[in-house]
Amino acid sequence: MFHLIGIHDLESLAQIIGGKLSCQNAIFSSLIVDSRKVVKNSVFLALKGDTFDGNNYCQDAIDKGALAVITDIETTITNAIIVEDSYLSLLKLAQYQQQKVKPKTIAITGSNGKTTVKEMIGQILSEEEAVITHKNENNEYGIPFTVLRLTEKTNYLVLECGARKLGDFNLISEFLIFDIVAVTNINNSHIEIFENIENIIKTKTKLFDALKHDGLIIDGANFNKISCPLDGFEENNSTITIYGNSNKEVWKSSSVPVKYPGRYKLNISHEKDDDFTINGINLGAKHNEKNALISFIIAKKVGIKIDLIQEKLSNIQSQLSDRFSINRVGNHVLINDTYNANPVSMHAAINELKSNKYYPNNKVIILGDMLELGNESSTEHLKLLREISTMEGIQSIILKGDSFKKALESLDMDEENDFILHLDENEIFPIKKVISSLKKPSVILIKGSRGMRMEQIVDLFSSNLI
Repeated sequence: MFHLIGIHDLESLAQIIGGKLSCQNAIFSSLIVDSRKVVKNSVFLALKGDTFDGNNYCQDAIDKGALAVITDIETTITNAIIVEDSYLSLLKLAQYQQQKVKPKTIAITGSNGKTTVKEMIGQILSEEEAVITHKNENNEYGIPFTVLRLTEKTNYLVLECGARKLGDFNLISEFLIFDIVAVTNINNSHIEIFENIENIIKTKTKLFDALKHDGLIIDGANFNKISCPLDGFEENNSTITIYGNSNKEVWKSSSVPVKYPGRYKLNISHEKDDDFTINGINLGAKHNEKNALISFIIAKKVGIKIDLIQEKLSNIQSQLSDRFSINRVGNHVLINDTYNANPVSMHAAINELKSNKYYPNNKVIILGDMLELGNESSTEHLKLLREISTMEGIQSIILKGDSFKKALESLDMDEENDFILHLDENEIFPIKKVISSLKKPSVILIKGSRGMRMEQIVDLFSSNLI
């Protein structure tokens, strides 16, 4: 449910979206995009996508008490605003809302780290002053939905921008405007859909077209030298370049683990400014260092005081239960990194266990296939398996899915030996057998693409591990 600032009647609404009102003017209460959530006197906007068509539910919305519907097809419904394109109407309303409020607007995109940066920024900014992308509403629909949640009290708008295909940001960049566009990184995530790295870059950087004339680009991808897992995994490069008004700033960070797994001391430096330190920040994994640096820079650039940024980041609590979330279960450390997986995030997670001395020496690695890699799938699964097989302290490697099965066969590794087990995608996970083998305190990493449903394995450990 969205409330439009200063728009209360159908005639004004039709004027904003360039539609034709087919009934007499009347006062409405709110805008609805889900017919199941219609309230009395609301207006139902009928959107359509690849798997849904809201036009099929216009009459249902009226029956439930909607005052009118916005539709882009011919209709027999009396109370309607007829438009050329319902999605364009959504964008026009988002544009209107943003122009009425004029918040500092930050767009965050990239192949990895978007949600982490968004959540870090969200915990720095005041809830009363900021509107932030909710959960995974980061696509071409979720972005304008977030903008429509603006109120007259909003000072900051933080948009996570995820693209699933070439051109997803074309219209977004035409209707919205940004003070800052931050790119976390660029890699071959979803390359099966985008076909090549060039298309991924073209899609992400389309957001630059929406920058204000004095806007800033926070470049975590190092566009002069795109780090791509096709050439092998590189250690975390925590250098950020900021571009704006023909000026260029370079920011750097370094971090060292402290005591508890996932905690780091973060040092931030800038060539023209003081150095900053954040003690005991809960990064989860070292590869989040760059995300923390980007979050620090964004907060500073929108005017948040340094001492408040340091305080908030020092006490940051992850709201992301499935993105390298570290939990103590009995004598063991259980890491839930099941939200998604691609080569960069897989290697980064493995590198965390290899390099951080505060994790238990005994390691259990449970991985599901990396999906949507297209022709690179075989190469990337092989590369990852080679790295894992040489790790010290490995008690067991459990792999799930066809891609890892092919990698095992290519390496001529015996999946029936004492420490390697392969499971078909729908095979029951042998939780009792695995737990009974844990004779020492262990770190258990569970990770895989979303389609592999690795969170089910996390639930098994959480329920059975004591």
